[in-house]
Formats: sequence, structure tokens, C-alpha cells
Amino acid sequence: MKQNHLPMFLKIDTPTPEVDKSMSPQELIDHRTSIAFEVKVVLSAYFQPSENEEIKSGQLAWWCDELQAWTIEQIVFALRKYNHDEPGKRPTPGHIVALLNRLRGQKIAKRLMAERLAASHKDEAQRDRPATAEQAAEIMRQAGFAAQKIEG
Repeated sequence: MKQNHLPMFLKIDTPTPEVDKSMSPQELIDHRTSIAFEVKVVLSAYFQPSENEEIKSGQLAWWCDELQAWTIEQIVFALRKYNHDEPGKRPTPGHIVALLNRLRGQKIAKRLMAERLAASHKDEAQRDRPATAEQAAEIMRQAGFAAQKIEG
């Protein structure tokens, strides 16, 4: 029975892209500003309870804290996908992070499976090849083919 084990040296991606780790302080501020804008745009499609500005600012900061490790393109995609899938349910940062994690996990799993399949095909090809010309000639002889020498 063949067992499938992942190699110990296999590099598995981080749960998030961690884009915020490589940003300068100003880039991070700009990134968070973009996140806040996109969140406000999407949330405008849902009922907005009347809250004071301090609470609204705190909520946007919470969204930014939760989402800043992701690219703005990923965030916008997830916000819109959530809105498409759950049009009557206002999202929380947790909904969007869960969606982003699920989508990233699916993408990573698909890539790892493709890499693993390619490696197994490579191993099969290597295993089936004769190591020497003598081994190749013996395989051909066993299959009923006679090697012919070409004289020049």
C-alpha cells in the first residue's frame, strides 16, 4: 500500500500574504486608507446604524487591523464576493478574513497538489528508464527485439 507523505522540506505559505510586513510606515498608512475607503464603499450597501464618529473610526480601524496583511486587490475581491454571496447580511472583518483564508488555502492546496503530481510523474519517468545501454538492450531483447549494429 502506497502512502503519500509530504516531504519535510516542503515550504507551506503563510496564512496571509503579509504584504504589510514589507511596507514603509507611509505605505502602510496609504494601504490602510485604501482599505478603509473600500470597506466604507461596500458597507454603504447595507443598513448603517447611526453611530458617532468615534465609533465609526474605531470600526474602520478594526477593519484595517484585520485586513492590512492582504493586498488591496484581494480585499476588494473578498468584499465584493461576500456581497455577492450574502447580499442581505452585513459583513464583519471576521467574515472577510475567513473568506480570504479559505480562498488562499484553496489556491495553495491546488498549487501543492500540482507540484506533488508533477514530482510523482518525474519519479515514475526516472524509475522506468534503464540506467545503462546494456540494460536497455536487455529490455529490448526480452520484448523480442534484436539490436542491430550499423556498420559504416
